[in-house]
This record gives sequence, C-alpha cells and structure tokens, in this order.
Amino acid sequence: MAEKAEAANNKLNEKIDKSLEKMKEQWKVMARKAFFDLLKERVESNPPDYDWITKLYTEIREKLTKILKKGSDLRVEIEDSMDIEIFDQMIRHNAFKYDDFYNLIKYTFDKCKQLGAAGRDKETDEKLKEILDHMYSGNATFATIMPLYIKNINFCIDRMYEDLGNFSKMMKEGPKK
Repeated sequence: MAEKAEAANNKLNEKIDKSLEKMKEQWKVMARKAFFDLLKERVESNPPDYDWITKLYTEIREKLTKILKKGSDLRVEIEDSMDIEIFDQMIRHNAFKYDDFYNLIKYTFDKCKQLGAAGRDKETDEKLKEILDHMYSGNATFATIMPLYIKNINFCIDRMYEDLGNFSKMMKEGPKK
C-alpha cells in the first residue's frame, strides 16, 4: 500500500515539475517578446533611446570578452574594435553608414563563431543571414536593423554560454559509466 502511495506521489511530483518547467519556458518567451517589443519601440522613438542602445551594445562586448583572459590579444582586439564611446557617438550623430553597420554586425558574428562551438556555426550563419537579408531588402533602417541585430547576436552569444555551461558541467561530472 505504501509503495502505491509513493509511486502515485512520485508521478504527481513529475507532473508538477513538468508543468512548472513549461510555465517557466512560457514566462521566458513572454519576457523576451516584451523586451524586444520595448526595444523596437525605443529605437523607433524620436530621438531613439541612445543610452539603452549603448548599454545593450556594451553588454554584447562584455559577454564576448568575459570568457577571455584580461590582456589577451583577442580580448584587447574585441575591446578596441567594439569601442563603446565611438559607437555611442556614431548612433547619436546618425553617423552610422551602411558599411559601418555591416562591418560591426559581421565582426561580432565572426567573433561568436571564433569563440563558440563549431557545431553552432550554421546556426550563427543563419542569424547573420537574417540580418543581412533584411539590410539588402531595401526596407532596412537603423530602427529595424538594430533590434534584429541585438536579438540575433544575443541569441548566438547565449548559445555559446549554454555550450560552455554544458561542457563545464560535463567536466565536473566526469565520464559517464
């Protein structure tokens, strides 16, 4: 009798855990959508929310460099190439030209591929292609490119960190028996 009760209790706990995981995932999706809706709104506003855009760009640079040793050649290159002050001045003074945007976008996606798992290259290339296709569409503006860039580059960087976390976890657990 006790075994049946325990089995029923375990089954109920599994259902609850699955429901909680599903709810967590739904919240993540809703929060992400709300964030990008707000970003689009703030980028389209007149004037755009330059402070927030610069903060998001800074976070991208920090996420790319955080995993690298301070003073390493690659970290210094990324920090120099993704100069926050220059970026901020360029967006505030509408000085970003098509080539500047293209180079920035291409550079950050190239760094994701360089730092991430080779198995993610196709996914990274697809996210880059989505932005470039939009840029070539003839309908692209700062207000449409910037949110897509921030969304896609963060997706790729988050995947990179997810892979690093999984690798770290695997190394701690040791080989499977």
